[in-house]
Amino acid sequence: MGAARGVRHRVARAARATAALLLCGLVAACVTWASDEWGDTARAQVLAQRAELTTPRPPSPWWTEEGAEAASGRVPVGSAVDVPGRDARGEISVRVERTPERSWQALVRYRLRLRAADPLVNRLRARPERFAQVSSRLPGGYPTAVALHGGARRPGYPSWCTVSQASARDSVTVTAEHRVTLTDAMTRSGLGYALASSFKDEKGDLVPLVRLPGHWTWSIEVPRGWGLAVTGTPARQQARTVELVLRETDRANGLGSVRASLLTSRETSLPAAVPTAPKNPPGSSPEALLSLVVLAVVSCAALLGYRAAPGGSPRTSPLVPLIAVGLVIAVGALLLDSYSTNWKVLSWLWGGLVYGHTGLVAEPLPMESRTEGVLLGTVLFVLPVLTVVVTHRRRGAPCPAAVEAGVLATPAAALVLLAWLMGGGTWTRAVVTCLVTALLAAVVVYGALRLRLCGGAARPWAVPLALATWTAGISCVVLQVLPWEFDLATPFTGQWLFTGRSAGASWPLLFTLLTPWVTALLLIVVPLLPPAARIGWKGRLALAAVLVPALLPWWTTMTSTDRPATSDLFAQLAGEWPGDSLVYGVRTIAPGAQVVWCAAVAVLLAQLHATGGRQGRWGSGARRNCLALLLFAAAATVIGAPSSWLPYWTTAAALLVAWAGAHLLLPPGRAERARRLHALSGAAHARLLNSLARALLFAEGRHRFLTSSRGTLADTSLPADTWEEKWQSLRRPTAADAARETARLKAVALGGSAGRTAWSNGVAAAAATALLTLPWTAWTAWQAEGYSGLPESVTVAGAPTCVWLAHGFTYGYLYPWLRGNTPVGKAGWLWAVMSAVQLLLLVPRLRVPQGPTALSVFLLLAQSTVMALGLALYWEMRLVRRADLLWGHVRNFRRLSSLATPVSAVLVAAVAAVATVLATTWANNVTAPVETPSPSHSTTTAPPEGH
Repeated sequence: MGAARGVRHRVARAARATAALLLCGLVAACVTWASDEWGDTARAQVLAQRAELTTPRPPSPWWTEEGAEAASGRVPVGSAVDVPGRDARGEISVRVERTPERSWQALVRYRLRLRAADPLVNRLRARPERFAQVSSRLPGGYPTAVALHGGARRPGYPSWCTVSQASARDSVTVTAEHRVTLTDAMTRSGLGYALASSFKDEKGDLVPLVRLPGHWTWSIEVPRGWGLAVTGTPARQQARTVELVLRETDRANGLGSVRASLLTSRETSLPAAVPTAPKNPPGSSPEALLSLVVLAVVSCAALLGYRAAPGGSPRTSPLVPLIAVGLVIAVGALLLDSYSTNWKVLSWLWGGLVYGHTGLVAEPLPMESRTEGVLLGTVLFVLPVLTVVVTHRRRGAPCPAAVEAGVLATPAAALVLLAWLMGGGTWTRAVVTCLVTALLAAVVVYGALRLRLCGGAARPWAVPLALATWTAGISCVVLQVLPWEFDLATPFTGQWLFTGRSAGASWPLLFTLLTPWVTALLLIVVPLLPPAARIGWKGRLALAAVLVPALLPWWTTMTSTDRPATSDLFAQLAGEWPGDSLVYGVRTIAPGAQVVWCAAVAVLLAQLHATGGRQGRWGSGARRNCLALLLFAAAATVIGAPSSWLPYWTTAAALLVAWAGAHLLLPPGRAERARRLHALSGAAHARLLNSLARALLFAEGRHRFLTSSRGTLADTSLPADTWEEKWQSLRRPTAADAARETARLKAVALGGSAGRTAWSNGVAAAAATALLTLPWTAWTAWQAEGYSGLPESVTVAGAPTCVWLAHGFTYGYLYPWLRGNTPVGKAGWLWAVMSAVQLLLLVPRLRVPQGPTALSVFLLLAQSTVMALGLALYWEMRLVRRADLLWGHVRNFRRLSSLATPVSAVLVAAVAAVATVLATTWANNVTAPVETPSPSHSTTTAPPEGH
């Protein structure tokens, strides 16, 4: 009978597992169907756009302005009226220089001196933009523009000029300036200025060589690392400067061909004469995979901790198969990346790759787009729904309620409808297919769970999982390729612009991407606040309207030209410039992960506030919430900049050390003792500290009596009987084993919470930590630049401060639980754990393995030491003052006087060492030659210039 029951049980489990697999397969089929339709629509729009672009256009009409050819992408050619008159002279100077973004740019300056009566003066006064045509009629002007010209979006000629004249009779000076950022192709091939050649424009007409009477000069200056090749004999030449005088008689001698080349790229392209070992870039894809697997395992271990009993250790049975599955997936990905030629899986963990929309013609939706859409939809839309549902379930509240279900389902519906508005009528079929398949998948999931096809335990999850399926079916499809609709700016320019409807719909669509997490944050955090601080729906809407724009990456470096601001923001959040290019890589998931990090930390702090506001009691999940907070702080940089931190094995080591160190700081075996110490009232704390002060006073009295009575006993001025009587009177108030008794008393008196709430202690410790780490925080904030928004600034630039603040908050919140018996002892354990994490996370920041490395490590350890020691002394003083005693009653400062001399010597030596390292680093930076940075391992490129 028992065997038959066991067989039936196994068959039922197999049936439930089969039903769950079939359900997942059906959902995946619905999403694939909608994705195929979505990709076909994107391909059709790309083909329509290319067909419209290649449609033959009529010639420019008679009413076209003179500057229309400049807008078409050609270098403007002036007419006879744009030629300077007699006695004119001028100069053109080209200067190649570095930009703050570590790229190269060419700065071209024009200076033209004309007579006051020259007709060209009045033309330039009235229309300064006419200098674009005038510059082509100057000697050397047209070849200069051709060498730098990159189309209408990156012209090689100036578009404005300034006219200066001291008085009505003086000569007129016309100046203009133009900057052009050099592309990688231009720096590799070099800049060629054929000043003695003739050119043909796009119509095939010959642009004649310009030579005018008077003094006309053309010069070029390049920085260190560049070289110049000159044809003919220049008027003046130095190592990196060439000056040519373009005379009217130089038409036949061929003078005036100059080429500027970047020597570094040329030299690295040649084979080395002496074979040397290649220098691999720092980090590697296997290390990135290792870091990602460790991050996933540690995160899952932290989540499994919520299944354990309060204060206990997590169940290890689910963790073992989880680790095994993670290792199998990691090994499979590594093998696939090593032997597959179609798709490099691990390239996602290393930089990014730009994929043009024109590639959708051959392959409507590549595997990278489908994978990235699934990841973005899961991170931005599905996880908020599951987080709200699981949080409410843990509180015992029914979720989702009717109102909350509508709030959670609205962002997905808004996403697909706004995408339809952006794309126009051609996307109607794809949008309907997406809605129908998502609704079908949600209904199937709801019906299967309500009918108990997957077991009775899954029946209460029917509505939440159906809601998550609806959200996933829409978001994972729409975020693969965002719809777009463009129109030609004019029938003759060939420039594409967003339509008004598409540009208008892009703003609410952009805000919709972050709305789910802001909604989830408000649904979870607001019920945890005190009744007086809870806000209604109107207040939540107002707060959401503030939080969504605050979390956007407004300062993104992924910029494009001639497009709305939403295009660059979509490139940062969704990994694509709509209608232009797609960006693949882990860096695309980073902005969404940063928002998840901020929301998770806010939820943890709200939970700790809600459960730590009662005196003498912790909440049921105080320890695991603090463990999760420490892990989030350690993973801040990995989540904020995964492409920079994942490719280092030290990142995986840091995450493991953070997880193990958190359990080392908060051992489960101290739970009962910690609760007893935390439950001590303020009066009991005062009595214990008074007893400790009394014991320390008698101990100090015995020490001083022994010291002072040596001389009196030696000269017999103090009788032995009297000495024995005084000694016994000093020993009588204490126990026989005074030292052990004092240590126990100190551990109890200085190991409790002093009758305060855990939240107030945590806030006080975090405030003291923030004050103690203010130098490092201010220095990193002053040096921080180039971050896209507030979440990235907090997770990347403020990562060390986050680690310190998390450990400081845990020090105060769970002070009785920390390993150690006294404030200084607990701070010592805290210093050991957080210093190890900080040093391992510092490795990716250290690019130069010389002086700055030692300086950074020294400053980081010094800041951690100041933070730990300062927090310990502050906490000891806080505990003593709570008992209405002076700090000196417990801490004997006289014994520290003997350490003043060695400590002062050590501090002076440390300051001298720091000053020496700083001076050496500054001198090296000042005297070091300018070097071209080596090519990055990342394949990320800038957005295309145009169609």
